[in-house]
Amino acid sequence: MKFYLQKSIEFIDAHISDPLNLDLIADHVGFSKFYLNHMFNIYTGLSIMAYVRKKKLEYALDELKTDKRIVDIALDIGYASERAFSRAIYNAYGHSPNYFRKKEVLKTRRLVIYDLNLSANEERILANFPPGFETVTQNLTAEGIKKMKKYLSDVRYELMDKMVVFSGTMIGNEPEDAIIGLMNQFAKTYDITPLRAFGFDVPVEGSEDVTRFRGYEYWLSVDESMLDKLPSPDATEIEFEGTQIKVKRIPAYRYAALRIEDPMLDPFERIGTGWQYLVSWLEDHEFKAPDFVRCDLANCLEEVKEIGGVTVMDIYVPVDTQ
Repeated sequence: MKFYLQKSIEFIDAHISDPLNLDLIADHVGFSKFYLNHMFNIYTGLSIMAYVRKKKLEYALDELKTDKRIVDIALDIGYASERAFSRAIYNAYGHSPNYFRKKEVLKTRRLVIYDLNLSANEERILANFPPGFETVTQNLTAEGIKKMKKYLSDVRYELMDKMVVFSGTMIGNEPEDAIIGLMNQFAKTYDITPLRAFGFDVPVEGSEDVTRFRGYEYWLSVDESMLDKLPSPDATEIEFEGTQIKVKRIPAYRYAALRIEDPMLDPFERIGTGWQYLVSWLEDHEFKAPDFVRCDLANCLEEVKEIGGVTVMDIYVPVDTQ
């Protein structure tokens, strides 16, 4: 996977003065945009478009050294107005664009994708420490891994047959709860019985005011017969409470899966660590092969359920088509 992420970075850096969007970058790399963005975020902590905006602002700093008008520079890199561009420069660097007409700023180095270096093998990790050296660090490292292994399962493979899903997306500060509530209300209104439910983060593109929010898509997997309960059974989307609910057909796929126990006990640690561990495991087992089959509906999925009275989250990374 590192190869493909680095390929996306090289493409962005080489075309930073051109209009860039997630579809264009994903097409170049050969992955679905949601899948690529999810992996990029796991490795770098940034969405792809956040990285693009960061690099475009650095490009703009060089342009400010020329005689170009500030408004022209703003429009060239995709801002709708000089005011929006000036605000972005100030938020990023603490000064207005005029300040950088004559002043230099230290730019970030080119982003390089490295191994995640997450392993639950205590012996391999602790072998990096000389005997008797930084004992406290050793103990903390061992305790952290021991704790992680308590709430993360072993990686398994799961074959999912083709699915019919109702799909809804929300953008906001807390989009998960909003779209899950709306989709459950949709199912209740039309007396639809879901078989399974999946969610995943989606990238948000647009103006600076929009991109400060997050996006989340939620699927209700249903039997084909449930479509007959809609006002128009052949419709590919239906409006419900001001949101477009789409009917999607997801092809059969093989996923690498990991279970996280009590994910909401500490969601930032547990869910984040779970994704990093699963992808790190895949680096050693799957991503070295260059024959990944692209599917625009192959997404990294999250599925929350109750097992024996305990809340668990299964996370899935698509591996190949069936």
